[in-house]
Amino acid sequence: MNKLILNLVAVSIIFICQGCSSDNNEAISEEIDSSEIDIIETPSVLEETSNDTIVNQTKLFWLYLHHEEIPNALIETEAPRRDLIVMNAWFHEYVQKFKSVNPDIKTLVYKDLSSTRSYAVENGTDNAYLPTGIGFEYANSNYPEWFLVDENNNRLEYTGYTDHWQMDIGNTAYQQLWADQVVDELVANDWDGVLMDNAIYTLDTYHENIFPKNYESNEDFQLAYKSMLTTINTRLKVDNKIGIANITNTRLHPDVWESYMQHLDGALDEWWLVFGNGNYLSDYTEGFIPQINEVVVNESKNKITLVQPHTSTNDNQGFYYAFASYWLVNDGSTYFSEQEVTDAYNEPSPWRDEYTWNFGVATGNFTQLENGLYQREFSRALVLVNASDTGSVQLDLDTPYLNEEGEEVSSIVVNALSGTVLRKISEQ
Repeated sequence: MNKLILNLVAVSIIFICQGCSSDNNEAISEEIDSSEIDIIETPSVLEETSNDTIVNQTKLFWLYLHHEEIPNALIETEAPRRDLIVMNAWFHEYVQKFKSVNPDIKTLVYKDLSSTRSYAVENGTDNAYLPTGIGFEYANSNYPEWFLVDENNNRLEYTGYTDHWQMDIGNTAYQQLWADQVVDELVANDWDGVLMDNAIYTLDTYHENIFPKNYESNEDFQLAYKSMLTTINTRLKVDNKIGIANITNTRLHPDVWESYMQHLDGALDEWWLVFGNGNYLSDYTEGFIPQINEVVVNESKNKITLVQPHTSTNDNQGFYYAFASYWLVNDGSTYFSEQEVTDAYNEPSPWRDEYTWNFGVATGNFTQLENGLYQREFSRALVLVNASDTGSVQLDLDTPYLNEEGEEVSSIVVNALSGTVLRKISEQ
């Protein structure tokens, strides 16, 4: 086959992918014929490489939502490795412990935006420190109208999460008290901000085909959430605190991410590209590009994105698919964390040598080589991602690189649904 030399042209960040698929990622993509492509480095890039002193490494976060104490030895080890940690409110004493080891770490308290919890009650009194903004007993005794109900006036409980009672986030009194109590707690305990779980955007989330009374459509529900996020954001800014919300899977609902982000400092995508061993999001209409573009949107405004692929230590393909994709779009405001078991937010994600690699300065945004194949170049590295679910592409490199195993390579095959990170030898 003839060698094909491409002068790379940047693709728009809103590139529309060909093909379509159901959400379970069963897209049938056109197979990419194996091609040999030269990656051409310009003299200016090589000059920048030799003079580059920028340290650009992976930023990591840790969701610690367990109930057990964190050993001091673990804090000593992990605080320098992590750039952001989320903990439950009753672990506020750990804020200063983490800060004493790593003064730059961001500390966020976990609060559910959309529920109150009847398990967080002892002897008829709400616990002093809650996983929510408002206690169950307080709301139940004083404001029963704050509870979200179905068309038969039954209170709505999260399916699969006992004692999680959904609240009417459109109620302005609920909004204001939630904001005031949470921000007062942030200030009192020196948290940097709050991670708000469950910024919901569909009516039957947590209770399929059971719809809340007084909301006619998803759009009405989203307006109520944007109203609440506005109220909270206004209160957060009074005390210079950070507000990040969990708005996972909005790739399936165009414009929701962008509209919610207008009222936030950042967002968590809890299911990012990898859903388990061998289950990876491919390049289709509601797939790869919409999900990584969430990061692009946030990076353009210097807003935080927490991305969480569900990879494991025995799934190298899944890890490099997510890790390389992270570097396609990360410009310094995006944080990465692997999660193997759903909702098992206790141990920190596994430490990898790859997190110490210095990528240097990005020479531009990610570019498209072929359908489903993307690349981004840095002064110290080259990142490639094949997001097609079939086909592979062979690449001939005009200068040797080190692959992930530290081997010198002058060509590489990028298989379907895989990613690779190549390091420039001159920088090792």
